[in-house]
Amino acid sequence: MSNPGVVVSHPVFGEGEVLEERFRGQEFFVKFKTGLQLWLRKERLFFLAPVEEREIDLISARRIIEAFRLGIVPRRDIEEFTFGRQKEIAIVKKEIRQLKEGKGDCILLEGEYGSGKTHLLEYTYHLGLSEGLVVSKVDLDPREVSLSRPKKVYREIIHNLRFLDGEREAGFRDFLRKAMNLNIKDHIYFTPLFSRLKKLEKEENFTRTNTLEVFYQWIEGESTKEYAVEHNLYRIKGGYNIPALYDFGTAADFYCYLISGISYIARQLGLAGFLLLFDEVESISHFWDSKSFQMGINFLDGLIKTTLNYPELKRINYHYFHNGMRPTPYIYKESYLLLVLATTPLPSEYAYLKIRNLIKKVIPLSPLKENDLRECFYHLIAIYKSAYPQFSLSSLKEREILFTALQQETLRGFIKYCVDFLDGERHKSSGR
Repeated sequence: MSNPGVVVSHPVFGEGEVLEERFRGQEFFVKFKTGLQLWLRKERLFFLAPVEEREIDLISARRIIEAFRLGIVPRRDIEEFTFGRQKEIAIVKKEIRQLKEGKGDCILLEGEYGSGKTHLLEYTYHLGLSEGLVVSKVDLDPREVSLSRPKKVYREIIHNLRFLDGEREAGFRDFLRKAMNLNIKDHIYFTPLFSRLKKLEKEENFTRTNTLEVFYQWIEGESTKEYAVEHNLYRIKGGYNIPALYDFGTAADFYCYLISGISYIARQLGLAGFLLLFDEVESISHFWDSKSFQMGINFLDGLIKTTLNYPELKRINYHYFHNGMRPTPYIYKESYLLLVLATTPLPSEYAYLKIRNLIKKVIPLSPLKENDLRECFYHLIAIYKSAYPQFSLSSLKEREILFTALQQETLRGFIKYCVDFLDGERHKSSGR
């Protein structure tokens, strides 16, 4: 950051560009937008991105600003727009390196509402994808995607599963097509599934197309009954020797077995492992009945221990929860999973205490420091001006916006407030 061309901000003089430096980078000669040029000490300046790095095309800038209006950052821009999380990112990168070496783990991201948990999850998603992992992110919800119903969680995992196939972002069906030629002979679910899938993929007719679609929907955990009846395919041909995807809470063992199987297959395909991200984990405390709560805790406990490769979970062990239809081990051979959970701390909630006791590694997210928020602000300003090139704002007005924005309680509120204020100033200047 000490090279000429760097953009800086001063609390009084506003934004400017570094022209020279001296005393080994302790003082900088800055030309401000007002025309003022001064030598200033390093500690009086906030360093932003170099001018050339902040150029962005109009369409991309408007896409980003549209997301900012909702208080979020688009996934594709997440790495560029992450500030003040160097420590947390270093931990995540270390865990990904360990997974690539064959050792999975579980991390809990803990922070108040609006502190940036979801943002850091998205950053981790983007990082995992670029590092050659299979990744999936699930937003938990007590009504739609509940930990007490493992099949619904599995369905979301599969629906959101992605990996890089060369330069292309690929999904679960691509994953299966690659995996079906592997020598997987003893997986209770995937071995017969791959056998049937190979036969279906070789058939070339209209019936095959419809049957294959039903088959894929079935293994993805989607309801296929209506589709199958419509196409006279109610009985899934060739599916009789493949275990059903059980839709009850006691099937925690079966779904952990499937998830660990995906992680194992990923390694066989030359991918680094499986990164699984859960947001809103505190939603487990929203269950009205104790039975659903306990099933959710059992599934979460099993999944955490699956990531840690507990030896006793590689066989059926009735000290742990097993379903009564077709019990399976929790782990297939070896698990290559990194599980990252995000939650709001609720110290008075029994559910939170249960979750907290299950996980050893916790990353507490504290509010961003003022310097980080300032850097975020000026980066946002640059993107906004790229989105609306005819719009200009005085340094005084920028400082006014920043001063008020810093009073916002959450990062999400900070970003949304800034964009709302800028929108208001733009509309006023255009006479709307």
